[in-house]
Amino acid sequence: MSEVLEVISSFYLPVMDGKLLLPNVSVAEVVDYQTLENSLSDAPDSYLGTLDWRGMRVPVLSFEKANGHQFEVASNSRIVVINSVSADNTQLPFFGIVTQGIPRLVKITEESIENLTNKLGPAESAQVRVDGEYAVIPNLGFLEALVLPCVNNKA
Repeated sequence: MSEVLEVISSFYLPVMDGKLLLPNVSVAEVVDYQTLENSLSDAPDSYLGTLDWRGMRVPVLSFEKANGHQFEVASNSRIVVINSVSADNTQLPFFGIVTQGIPRLVKITEESIENLTNKLGPAESAQVRVDGEYAVIPNLGFLEALVLPCVNNKA
């Protein structure tokens, strides 16, 4: 009897300082970057505005700014719409993260991933190496907590 390896389809999301790694079930859609509406004066620095997506207003943020780093929109930036991980996601079913390029699909097995013990930023859950490539697993709960007040404050 052979052992069955579980393969997890995931996305590498390019950001300014590297890559984020998310399972593809957490990604609702990848859309071209577009100008965002930001009418909130008291929003956190990481909040970039809202995206019109499928008839909804989706808050968008910069992972880099949420982690205390610089951020710029690149000519090939995309917005990755992410499914909320909150137990009660009625107020925030989706939010977006701006990438610095086109996300890439990867297949990951438990044997191919190595957890690293580097110091983590506030928006990071873990740093890993997958088949020799370094990536960060974002702290989605932290990112959602950053944008939730922006959803509640919009007119």
